[in-house]
Amino acid sequence: MSSAVERLLIAAALLVSAAGAAAQDTSKPPQVPTKPAEVTKPATEPESRSVVRLSYIPGNFALPVLVGIEHGLFAREGLFLSTVPVIEEGALMRSLGQGGTDFAIGSQSLLLSAEENKLDARVVAVAGYGRELELIVPIWDTAPKTLADLKGKTLFLLSGVHNFDAVPELYRALALSKPPMRLSDVNIRFINLANIRGIMDPNFRKTYVAAKVGGILMFRDFTAAYVERKEARVVLTNEALTKLIGRVGAQPLLASKRVIDQEPKVVERFVRAWARTTQYMSDPANKEAIVRVLQIYYLRQYGYLLKKELAESYFSLVKYDRVVWADGDTEEVTINGKALGAGRNLLFAAIKDPKKRPFQAVPNVKDFVDTSFAKKAVADLAIEAKRAAEKKPGEVAAPKGPPANNGNPGTPVSEKPAPKTEDKSPGSPPATPAPPEKTPAATAPPEKK
Repeated sequence: MSSAVERLLIAAALLVSAAGAAAQDTSKPPQVPTKPAEVTKPATEPESRSVVRLSYIPGNFALPVLVGIEHGLFAREGLFLSTVPVIEEGALMRSLGQGGTDFAIGSQSLLLSAEENKLDARVVAVAGYGRELELIVPIWDTAPKTLADLKGKTLFLLSGVHNFDAVPELYRALALSKPPMRLSDVNIRFINLANIRGIMDPNFRKTYVAAKVGGILMFRDFTAAYVERKEARVVLTNEALTKLIGRVGAQPLLASKRVIDQEPKVVERFVRAWARTTQYMSDPANKEAIVRVLQIYYLRQYGYLLKKELAESYFSLVKYDRVVWADGDTEEVTINGKALGAGRNLLFAAIKDPKKRPFQAVPNVKDFVDTSFAKKAVADLAIEAKRAAEKKPGEVAAPKGPPANNGNPGTPVSEKPAPKTEDKSPGSPPATPAPPEKTPAATAPPEKK
């Protein structure tokens, strides 16, 4: 057994022993997707179709979608992607279950909910992994130095199911800290992204101290800008957290069971295109082109151009160098499920009937994984690379990059660099346009209910 897995199992045991802790704050409890309603499913798709439907959570794990489309890597498989960004994973799960979505990029929380609700979907590849997570405090808060300093404090986490993966990792870190802490030793409060800027303001200090805030645990694509502008400092780095709990953080690429059963060739082509895209993204020679795609994405989605240095940082926060879901990924998701099970009475106290609170049983994630498509895609690309290397002098090899006209809407390969406009990034993009800022002193943490 690997040391990482041992750490996961130790954390689970410690968490279970703390399951009877006092009630947790549920001012903004996480939404748990429910079992999809039975509805009439879409008609059977034509064989060998070229249009596939993909839903994704906006953010770093959607980057391969943009790169694959704009650089013609899905078009090389004869696929046209109909994409829809989704900010609520319950909707994404229902769409998968009812046949409206062929493929989806989700989170580990979505996978756990899929298992709990016996969703007709399977993990067919890794969307990315290693999304960096860290604990920060405002730059003027000099007190917290370690996890132990959080005992008895309020800890802010971002609301939204797609940020919920941070919760079990926090619980595991508490259990493995020295000295170990119980789940009730910190008070979790879920806040909106729009609140973060006000919290960092020195004028908020009095309210911050009165609320006994110990810090904010967020993914680094949200914290990086605040740290760069010296508005925040890091208390627990991603490297320290990874060493403590052995986190990998693989995110699943899911396929509807319907498309797997009825159109396996479509799944083969899609996963091969995904593997080709991640292979392209892992080549350092393509970094500049990928960063440009990310900059333009921010300009289109949020109306401001992401500074190049920040875009490079965001790109580096996730790894894309493998596509086959590993046994270690399944073990980690299972341990996270156990952690949520240990804390279910705290996290889901708003659900009055304990029997209806999620994660009562240990999730069997293994049955929701099908690695055959990703393994075949890796083998196909290896054969393709070997044949290209064996080409005789004078022969024209298959193009390594995208075709001149990729057949998909998006950015032409010959595109000019992203327009130079003033960088107005507020840190990380709000899920919805942020309202005009109020005086930070008037901003207070969410009240308990």
